Amino acid sequence: MHYDSRRALELLKAGTGRLDARFREGQEEAIRLLVEGRRRQLLVQKTGWGKSFVYFIATQLLREAGLGPTLLVSPLLALMRNQIAAAERMGVRAKTINSDNQEDWDSVEEAIRTDTVDIVLISPERLANERFRDEVLAEVAQHIALLVIDEAHCISDWGHDFRPHYRLIERIVRILPPNLRLLATTATANARVMEDLEVILGPGLQVLRGDLSRPSLALQTIRMGGAG
Repeated sequence: MHYDSRRALELLKAGTGRLDARFREGQEEAIRLLVEGRRRQLLVQKTGWGKSFVYFIATQLLREAGLGPTLLVSPLLALMRNQIAAAERMGVRAKTINSDNQEDWDSVEEAIRTDTVDIVLISPERLANERFRDEVLAEVAQHIALLVIDEAHCISDWGHDFRPHYRLIERIVRILPPNLRLLATTATANARVMEDLEVILGPGLQVLRGDLSRPSLALQTIRMGGAG
């Protein structure tokens, strides 16, 4: 699929609300690779870098080209209100399924079935629900254009204690079509986790890793005096 750099920049400006917005180093490359359908990606960037813009812009470009919706698995949906607002400014229709909005589940499931939602943000616990997988996802699985796994370090043997249901994703990934666009994102991945993810998310996983240093954070050691 052809990548439209002009349209991608328009979407970034709309999402940020800034006419002078420009992509950060690595952002446009990640979007382009997703749109063109080249390999599975692991995007390792610090918090606040703009990983959500990568998958929201890619989603809108794919939808405008007539492809199916995006499925985003994240354990932090309650913290994503600002990102969802930015997506809506770009025209991306986003819906969430998690434990805090049970009253909306039926309407979201209907939107999935009728293809009137662009990206579905789902908690790992809801993804683990057998009825949802068999009665909702199974119907639309072949139409999903992009699968995004946020906080991907939780899949690893060394990182899943935070949300145990993430272990289910490994089994799902292994049976996905090899040509399905897949983006895994994290700001927390040491060498051991990275090696684990390359095995789980392969084959042909492309790692895009940025500078994880945080200027706003500092470490200080304080020598404590002995007890009197």
